[in-house]
Parts: sequence; C-alpha cells; structure tokens
Amino acid sequence: MNAHEDSRQPVVVGVDGSPHAELALDWAAAEADRRRAPLVVLQAYSPDYPAARSAGPGGPVPPQPSSAIHAAAEETAAAAVERARAGHPTLEVAARVVPDDPGAAIVEASSSAALVVVGARGVGRVRGLLMGSVSSYVAPRAHSPVVVVHEAPSRSLSEMRVIVGVDGSADSAAALRFAFEAAERQQLGVTVVHTWDLDVDATAAALAWSVDWQQADEQERALVAEAVAGYASEFPTVDVCRHVVRGHPVAELARQSENAALLVLGTRGRGSAKGLVLGSVSQRVLHDAHCPVAVVSASDQTSTQTAGTSHRRREFHLPVPPVRERL
Repeated sequence: MNAHEDSRQPVVVGVDGSPHAELALDWAAAEADRRRAPLVVLQAYSPDYPAARSAGPGGPVPPQPSSAIHAAAEETAAAAVERARAGHPTLEVAARVVPDDPGAAIVEASSSAALVVVGARGVGRVRGLLMGSVSSYVAPRAHSPVVVVHEAPSRSLSEMRVIVGVDGSADSAAALRFAFEAAERQQLGVTVVHTWDLDVDATAAALAWSVDWQQADEQERALVAEAVAGYASEFPTVDVCRHVVRGHPVAELARQSENAALLVLGTRGRGSAKGLVLGSVSQRVLHDAHCPVAVVSASDQTSTQTAGTSHRRREFHLPVPPVRERL
C-alpha cells in the first residue's frame, strides 16, 4: 500500500487529560491526517483506583465510585475528540473508553492499529486515568510501531529532519523503512545515524595500536551505504544524509534529536522474553530524546526485506572487531 493511500487501520492514541497526552493527541491527529487513516482516541482507566485529591495537596484521598471515574474518562475522551476534530476537520475520529489498565489496553488496541501514540509522561486530573509509565510498558509489547511524544523544545535550526539510528540488523532495516515513509509523508529529509567503536578488551589491547582507523571508518560507512541504498532508490524524493561517527549511540542520537521532527529506532520486538525489555540504547534514548520517538521492530514491518538489500552482517578484516551497540 502506498504511503499516501487511505488505510483503514487506525492510528490509536492514549489520552488521560494531561499536557503530555495532549501533545501526543495533536501529533497523532496530524499523523492520521497525513496517512488518511482514522484516529481512535483511547481512554483507559482503572475502576478501583482512588480519585485525585480535590481538597489540595496533603488532603485525604477518598475512594471514588467507578461510575464517577467512568464519567470522568468519557468527559476526557470527548474533549480529546473535540480537540482533534478542531485541528483536522475532515479527520475521522472515534473515542473508546475502556475500564482496564492503560498499558494493557493500548497493547491490545495495537493488534489492529497501524500505529499507537502515547505521551512520554502523563497524570490526568483523576488518578484512575493515570498514564504514568505507560510508554515504557507499551513500547516493547505493542503489535505495531509505537511513537512516544516528548515536550517539544525550542529549535536552533529551521529545517527539521527524520533521524533514524541503524546498527546493521533486521530491526534497523524496519526502522529505515518507517523513517523513509514518515519523511515522504511530511516532505522532509532523512538523516541515517550510525555509531561505532572498537572492542578493545584485555586480549586485544595489544593490537589496538595497529588498527587502521581510516579503514575501520570506511567499512562502517560502507555498511550504512549498503543498508540505505535500496530505500534511497525506492523513495527518490527524500533527501538522505548519512552520519557515521565513532562513539556511543545514546549521546549522538539525543543530540541529533534536538532538531528532529521524529527519531526512529529499531528494537527487538516481542519474539522472546528479552523482547519484553527494550535494548539499553532504546530505553535511554526514549528518556533523553528531544522529539517524538518511534520504536519499530522487524515483526511490525513485514516488507522490510523488499528494499534491495539482504541486511547481512559484513565481514571485517581488522585486528580488533568493531562494536555496534544494539538499539
């Protein structure tokens, strides 16, 4: 399906009435409009959670009847629908109010969604509507790509780009496709970021002096060029920059995100128990990023092998092998 064709798979956004949830709602509505897809506003709540304090800080927290929490949830969802329609009058918007844990409800909704969107943090006016750490729960469990929306900082550059981190794995291939499709929809360029270093342990330290650093850098650049080639030809209108640097990915991706419209990361997905925990890089970038972050796994993108590259690991002929931190 072309990126600009109508998709009946919705964009799902979790809301709770908090400022971060409103940012997520605005981003999701704009993305659904770009995709020509419907938007589903999902308000989940825990029916037995106590109400927020009404008497001010330090006051007692009385239990609140589930009917009152449900009414508050419906009110929050209705306000979110009204906000989305006000910004995008032609957008198809629906609300769902679910008496369930917010994280579990969003993961369930992701099984039929094109994309799920959550705020980085959120505490609604009723504590039963708490989003809290939903983003960290949803990202490794969702059946679709997940976008976590952060509060937007001031930009030092006028031209924003889509940033994508790659490490040569199938997961980063999925991230590349997602990034190029997002950039095409928004008419932005893509910057492909790859970081590396050499694995100099106790046994290899004596050989480190003999490393040809220029050769190592050239090989890493070749890996990135090979990974990007198929996508660049498939998306000819998208301007592509390759940024290869020796160092740790967290600091570099966080720095690049300062002037980004979107940062895209590939991660391991749900194939094993380890798949329920994001890689250390992804976890830290989700926390440190200055822009919306999309988390994509290979299982989310069934067509990642169609871009003209096998995504195999390249063989390196260096006395000390390069280290590529898994995202």
